[in-house]
Amino acid sequence: MLQDSFIETSVKRKNGLTEVIFNTFLIAIAIVAIFFAFFVNFLIGENYFFISGIVSFGIVAGVVILIKRQSKIYEIEISNDLVDCATILGDNKREELVSFSLKDCEYIGPVTSDRFNSDKESANIVIKMTEYKQFDIDDNHWYWLFTDEGMKILIVFMYKEEMYPVFRRYNPRNTKPMAMPHKPKEKEKEDE
Repeated sequence: MLQDSFIETSVKRKNGLTEVIFNTFLIAIAIVAIFFAFFVNFLIGENYFFISGIVSFGIVAGVVILIKRQSKIYEIEISNDLVDCATILGDNKREELVSFSLKDCEYIGPVTSDRFNSDKESANIVIKMTEYKQFDIDDNHWYWLFTDEGMKILIVFMYKEEMYPVFRRYNPRNTKPMAMPHKPKEKEKEDE
């Protein structure tokens, strides 16, 4: 009898150079705007510190919201042959990306395989569920290729060893064959 399998994994998207530059620029503009809001009080000679404080609070809140919205967590849930992919934006808003069956995959394998580049070019949608937008081409990154409603979808994800037996169980023909690590059996202690 086959056992049910359930695998859940999540990956937090890390900021690349573009996001770091944008955040630094955003914070610098906010500091200049707050300084300007309080400096205007001295130029005018009036006491509008309350209004300057409200404007400054609004600027800080806006910057925090914009930076927090950049936070992105990708979740993958594999329950037997069903795969659900979702993203969590800003640590609170969950959006379902796609659901599919492993049985429907045209190919499951590492991005180091010979066919990755041609599969990527032929795909209508490429979803990168990795730590960085520009991921390394290594055996830690695998991908699923499948067709959903006439659209060819390629999803790159972070591979875990416990996923491989599930891939082979539900789609052995289209999963890249690889040598499974041999786990030595525990030696039983002999009674003396």
